[in-house]
Amino acid sequence: MFKRVIILGMLSLVLIALVLLRNHTIAPVDNPSTKSNDSSEYITVEYKISKIEGKQYYGKSNDGTGIIFSTQSIESDGDIQVGDEVICYFEKGNFGKGLVKVKKK
Repeated sequence: MFKRVIILGMLSLVLIALVLLRNHTIAPVDNPSTKSNDSSEYITVEYKISKIEGKQYYGKSNDGTGIIFSTQSIESDGDIQVGDEVICYFEKGNFGKGLVKVKKK
């Protein structure tokens, strides 16, 4: 019985540590010099639009990677057409979490 209590206690400590590590995030530093330069706040990737279906845009980069995004991500005044080049902005710390904005090049 004593062994089970020890094992249960250890597993509880591991679970608490995992929860605390998952919720621990570093607050972003607000550096005024980076506010004027989009490329210092974001990772940027250039894509060429290959297909448009409804509100979905499909693009390919020079290295062959692809992207799909919707009209809600677009932050440019002009219409984006097939063959146009766009710049996609991703957060530096969360590159895989999604697209922040898209601008026509």
